[in-house]
Amino acid sequence: MSYREMMQEIKKGILHPVYVLYGTEQLLIREVVEALEQAVNPDDSLNTLRFHCDETPIQAAVREAETLPFLSDKRLVIVQNATLFTGAKSPRNDHDTDALLRYLENPSPTSTVVLTVLADKLDERKKITKAAQKNGRVAAFLPLKEQELRDWILEKTRQLKVSITPDAIARLILVCGSNLTLLSTELEKMSLFAGENGTIEEETVNLLVSRTLDQDIFVFVDEAVRLRKEKAMRLMRDLIKSKQAPIYLLFMITRQIRIMLQVKILSSRGLSVQQIAQQTGVHPYACKIAGEQAKRYTRQALEALLAKLGDIDYKIKTGKIEDRQALEMFLLSMSDAS
Repeated sequence: MSYREMMQEIKKGILHPVYVLYGTEQLLIREVVEALEQAVNPDDSLNTLRFHCDETPIQAAVREAETLPFLSDKRLVIVQNATLFTGAKSPRNDHDTDALLRYLENPSPTSTVVLTVLADKLDERKKITKAAQKNGRVAAFLPLKEQELRDWILEKTRQLKVSITPDAIARLILVCGSNLTLLSTELEKMSLFAGENGTIEEETVNLLVSRTLDQDIFVFVDEAVRLRKEKAMRLMRDLIKSKQAPIYLLFMITRQIRIMLQVKILSSRGLSVQQIAQQTGVHPYACKIAGEQAKRYTRQALEALLAKLGDIDYKIKTGKIEDRQALEMFLLSMSDAS
């Protein structure tokens, strides 16, 4: 079950006695836990119990789940870092997994138990994993695919009562990647800037979103290969002021053009983005970006740019040209090859 499907189910009031939420996207897991808190026991601290498997044996949580709720229909028991579902070793050696298994095989109708696991997979050979799959909901929260990421951003902006343009979404993903915690923080900041019912545009992203040095370099390369000379030159100067070597920036441009050429060749053979990613070892989203960038170039133009960059590298290393000058001249001449 996907994140979106689970959230829709919870909003409809369809609840299960047991949830095992695992994966590396802790923000999504936290959002599901918060949704379950609101659905099961909103503002009821007496019947909401929290445990951490590094601090408390699992049987303590099981006892609370078996206890009848106090002046309420349901108890919510939240258990963090339930590594018992994986092959990882727990810091504690006093967990009674048999007690957990018995509970999962016959969960209490007056409790909802939520177990979270920071792992990209569960050990499906374990009896407790099989019992949870049979009597509850087990869901993975792994890095979102591109369309899921776009949908998540749109939903987040709806919650923040602003809208966002497609270009702004593309730029935001380009700058922040798929880090949901970072994306959430930046969206909240931009929503305050846009104001209620306002619109987050590409320029808003450029103005407000914080970037790391690696992200600045990535944006610089994107501007360069998309032939946006003024922005590329401005970013180049900023990066050089930040002590980034011009020869390294040339290397990053060369790397990206090589990926663009690979994607162009493989896509012409009918390969999907996923297949291209497997063959090149490049992340699927990066392959998609490279494919979009390559649309303005012919295969011959990309090959010519790589040959030119090889010549520039030779001239820099033999002292025939200064590296910054070579970078500036290459940026200004790129459009001639498109």
